[in-house]
Amino acid sequence: MHASLESRIDQLAGAGRVRVLAFGSSNTERHIPGMHWLDCVHLGFREKYGPVGHFTNTGICGDTSRDLLARFDTDAAALSPHLVFLTIGGNDSWTISEAEYEANLRELHRRFDALGAHVIFQTYYAPISTPENPHTAFYRFSDRVRAVAADTGSSLVDNLRRWVPMREHHREFHRALMRDDFHLNERGNKVLGFDIARSIGCPVSPEVPYWSEAIEAQAMMDRLDGSRGGAR
Repeated sequence: MHASLESRIDQLAGAGRVRVLAFGSSNTERHIPGMHWLDCVHLGFREKYGPVGHFTNTGICGDTSRDLLARFDTDAAALSPHLVFLTIGGNDSWTISEAEYEANLRELHRRFDALGAHVIFQTYYAPISTPENPHTAFYRFSDRVRAVAADTGSSLVDNLRRWVPMREHHREFHRALMRDDFHLNERGNKVLGFDIARSIGCPVSPEVPYWSEAIEAQAMMDRLDGSRGGAR
């Protein structure tokens, strides 16, 4: 089994420069103005460890796990990452089988492991769900992420587990964080990134008023989730 993620990051930061990669699709690519979830994580990392983190985002809108494998050498391996936030599956759930999706996740993990990189699998935030569009396949694919993370000894940030109760109990608040049914706006990115940063042991300082909505959302999710979240 891997050591705890926080201990792993401590070791990497103590040794010098830490290369962090965000690899995924539209959930990862910067495609709107403003704060991005990876920016929040970077800020929390810098507050804790100083300027030793080098964060790179190679997300591309519309990608599936097939596409990540196809561009792995140029957009992942060439960067020699130490830590990888791997967030993929929304597009897969509409285009490929669950079995292929899981096989692709395992192959991505194998390739990163061969590079000596530690994978942090992520589930998505909760999309806007309606009786006409319940995204049922998306939730099954999310279960595959959890299973692969557990089987490979990888870390998992299970955003979906925390966001679904918020959506169900505070629908208007949730909608205010969404740009459309499946994508976050800047406010949503701040909420997501603020929570991810804490989950990996690098919380963003809450003293700046800029984070007030993210603080509110995190406290809401904590109450509904019955925990403080966290990667495993």
